[in-house]
Amino acid sequence: MRNVCRKGGVLVLLAAAALLFIALGLAPNALAEANDQKVSAAESPDVEINSVKELAGKKIGVVTGTVFDQIVLEDVKGVSKDDILYFNSNAECVGALQAGKVDAFISDLPIAQLATGKNEGIGVMPEKIKKDQYGFVLPKNSPHTQELNERLKAYKEDGTLDRLKKKWMGSDDSKKTMPDQDWPAPKGTLTVAISPDNEPVNYIVGNRICGLCIEILETAARDLGYDVQYRNTNVNAVLAEVQSGKSDIGADSFSITEERKKMMDMTEPYYDGGVVAVVRTKGNGAGESGGFFENLARSFERTFIVENRWQLILDGLGVTLIISVSSGVLGLGLGFVFVLLRHKKEDGIASKLIRLLENLLGGLPVVVVLMLLYYVVFGAIDVPGAVVAILAFTLLFGATCGSIMWNAIQAVDVGQTEAGRALGFGDRDTFFLVVLPQAARQFAPLLVGQFVSLVKDTSIVGYITVQDLTRVGDIIRSRTMEAFFPLIAIAVIYFVLCRLMAWLLNRFAVRRFEPKDGPRTIKGVDLQ
Repeated sequence: MRNVCRKGGVLVLLAAAALLFIALGLAPNALAEANDQKVSAAESPDVEINSVKELAGKKIGVVTGTVFDQIVLEDVKGVSKDDILYFNSNAECVGALQAGKVDAFISDLPIAQLATGKNEGIGVMPEKIKKDQYGFVLPKNSPHTQELNERLKAYKEDGTLDRLKKKWMGSDDSKKTMPDQDWPAPKGTLTVAISPDNEPVNYIVGNRICGLCIEILETAARDLGYDVQYRNTNVNAVLAEVQSGKSDIGADSFSITEERKKMMDMTEPYYDGGVVAVVRTKGNGAGESGGFFENLARSFERTFIVENRWQLILDGLGVTLIISVSSGVLGLGLGFVFVLLRHKKEDGIASKLIRLLENLLGGLPVVVVLMLLYYVVFGAIDVPGAVVAILAFTLLFGATCGSIMWNAIQAVDVGQTEAGRALGFGDRDTFFLVVLPQAARQFAPLLVGQFVSLVKDTSIVGYITVQDLTRVGDIIRSRTMEAFFPLIAIAVIYFVLCRLMAWLLNRFAVRRFEPKDGPRTIKGVDLQ
């Protein structure tokens, strides 16, 4: 199945590439660590906002799931809750800043340096908002907290932390490689929840998770005798993964706060940094030098070619196809079962339960259903996220299909049923040979539209550790720090995929139910 999806994905990528000539690219720079209260002049060009007090009354962007909103409300006077806008990633914050939707966005210094290095027209505000410390998060009273703290203290004393900071915060990308996980693991495997879109703290190169906190964690796991297995999820879901016990550790740039310590364990700090604001530069120059097509070619290369990111996109597309097709087939079957149960006894208990299920699922947002299944229903069971996603979308698609098919069946004139019985058909044959074919002409096109909607709805599965097409796009945006081109590329791929799916279904499924053209004859009767 995956091979079929991969081949189909190549065709979709080739078709989508023809529509991608609509974005501008932007270029990279270097990172450096700083713990002072001021940002260096090189990192902070002539910007529009120069001090913390100038942020008063401004629109400020933060990434959902971070503590930056709390820091702003506590440390920046003149900023209210209404001034804070929430985004799903740093790349989205960059886009909002460039588009003028916010006047600044708050980030950790290393990520801010990366964003400003890869985007012209923005810079780091010279004055830091607050000093900060990063740590790993674990479930409350975890048996791994103490042993991990002991390792971090040892690494601080022997210089390991400083060495790794210089490696991952430096400008020499050739040194930023991860050692292989080839050590013995007598104590078993640590499951680690990550959101790998936070370069240089944790990110993906090819198919390898890497970054500062990742190498620190893997070094500790090696010394303690553990293997490491990662669960890739949205940044908003990492803490939920840890609190639910699905993951042993959450690894990211998690600020150590007293509020978090009440809900879960936090380790000793592995990094001392600072919280900064990214703002527009004066003049707000945007884009790279060069013409439109030159910038477009650079963006295309960074999104698809560099580090073979096309393979990452192809894998994400395969996951989207598997979830969509599996949920579509199973949901269609489930919907038909609902129809049969309601047809058997329209006022029976089964019919009432089916109507209740349809109303319940129809009244809940898809993402809520998905997360309830993953974190509540299967909270204590280690079920793969893709399996939960297929189950969730099967239920949702099945309820929708059942409702559509049943309404179409109810619309068939009752005289058709009476005619079938007059011809000697029983209830079963009348339904399958007379009523259902006529209803199918009405509901088949509607089901195609619902399946296309299903494909688009699967874009939320990144919330439950599934690396689908949309999630891959977020990861790539976090690496390139381009707000628009990777997003447009993913949108084009979805558009091509949905149009292709709709064409195939209409061509090979819906047409089977259309009335045949041509002269009609009645057997044994001469109409001339």
